[in-house]
Amino acid sequence: MRFRVRVFEIAQSRGFRVENFIEDGLGEADAMFLRLPSGRVVLFAEFQHLIEHHHERGPTVYVDAGAVAEFGVEPLISEVLTSLNLSRQTVDWVASSEQQEIAIDLVKRVDAYKRQKE
Repeated sequence: MRFRVRVFEIAQSRGFRVENFIEDGLGEADAMFLRLPSGRVVLFAEFQHLIEHHHERGPTVYVDAGAVAEFGVEPLISEVLTSLNLSRQTVDWVASSEQQEIAIDLVKRVDAYKRQKE
């Protein structure tokens, strides 16, 4: 998912730290990690180029594909929003339910690859 509010706004009101860095090929970025109550860790990443030139409003939240495969998109979104005490109105974009199927397929491929290497 992607938020309508900037990463600094999310972080500042909760006492979180935001890291600023240059990502090769993507330019300046601001990011923070968040450990959810379940123990899963998510990455909030906001790229200045996307904000300035593609009208994105805030950070994209990245979650491990294994978690998406196991739990689905909606439960993870709910956990992120609940842990930050944010409403659904702060969300600008949500991955489709098809993303869970893509994640399941990816996890299966990785597992098959690992078995071949053993």
